[in-house]
This record gives sequence, C-alpha cells and structure tokens, in this order.
Amino acid sequence: MTELRHSEAGFTLIELLVALAIFALISVAGVMLLRSGSDTQIAVKKRLEEMALSHRLANGLEGDLAQAIARPVRDQSGQPVPTFTQGEESVPGALFGFVRAGWSNFDDAPRAGLQRVAYVLEGGALKRLSWPMLDGTAPTDAAVLLEDVASAKVEFRDNTGAWRDDWTAADADALPRAVALNVNLVGKPAQRMLFLVGPQTRVALPSVEKGAAE
Repeated sequence: MTELRHSEAGFTLIELLVALAIFALISVAGVMLLRSGSDTQIAVKKRLEEMALSHRLANGLEGDLAQAIARPVRDQSGQPVPTFTQGEESVPGALFGFVRAGWSNFDDAPRAGLQRVAYVLEGGALKRLSWPMLDGTAPTDAAVLLEDVASAKVEFRDNTGAWRDDWTAADADALPRAVALNVNLVGKPAQRMLFLVGPQTRVALPSVEKGAAE
C-alpha cells in the first residue's frame, strides 16, 4: 500500500480542537461586541428621550410663564383666586397656577384668548392642567410632561430680587419676577430650571441649569 505524503494527510485531533477553540473565542467576542453595541444604542436612545422630555417641559414652562398676566379668577364655588397661586386647595398636588395670554384659537371657538393653567405633581407625574374657561369651571385637560418624579420644589423671586419658598403676596394681582423649578427624577440627577415670569425685559437667565448632583 502506497503511503500518503505528509501534505495530503488530514488534521489531527489536537489541531481540530485548537481550531474549534479559536473559532469559539472569535464567536464569543463577536457576540459580546454586538451586545455591547446594542446596549449602547438602547442607552443612547433612552437618554435622548429623557433629554427631549426635559426640553419639552422647559419649553412649555417658558412659553406659559413668559405670557403670564395679572388676571385673578374665580373657582367653581365662585371664590376669588389670586393672579398667581402656590398649592391651590381646589387643585390637588398643585405646584403653582396662573393665567396666560396668547392662547391660540384656530377654530374660532367662543372663548377668550386667555387660559388658566396649573402645574401639578400627582402620582409621580408632573402634569399641566388647563381650564376651558377662566372662571367657574374645572380643569378638563391634563398633559403628562414628566414621569418617575420623586419630588418637585418651586422657588419664587420677588420684586426685591430675593428667592422665596412660598408665594403669599399681599397684592392679589402680584406676579413673581422669576420661578425656579427643582425636579428630582427617580435614579437621575437633580435639575433646576429657571424661568422669567410675564412680559418683562429678558435677562441672561438660563432656561435649564443642572443641579449640583451632576
């Protein structure tokens, strides 16, 4: 029987095991790389969604507060409500409320161009309430702006330039000069958002200021 030349001989068992081990290592590395890329993409997408929600909240608050006007209202029982309120009893979870101008009326509905709004914290969600009419009605619309809110604290800047934790102005028509909203999301850094109130001279006041936790 003619012996096979060495070049025509097959792989040995050890060579096959080594080749399989190398292939397994390459496969594991490839799977880990794909998983890492997928996890990164998911994390980036989640972060962008969170940033979009924060910016939507900041833009909505800035638009509302910039158009705040001195217009007291009356609640459903006919009791007077000051121009700018903090923790209104008839609105559970209310952080602050006011009347804003510039309410668009594209369908020419029989209503004013003024809108009563309030920002509330309810069930871990920060919401924007709005009323169909200024006086004697209940809120009908509630838009959720942020979820998983652990706490929210509001500060008010008065005409003297001092920041206060409460808004109990003697004048029912008084508006704060600025509002600071401190929001703590579950498992996230704190955020401090600053907004000017009413049609006043705009100053270099940042719309979003990250908290010290960052």
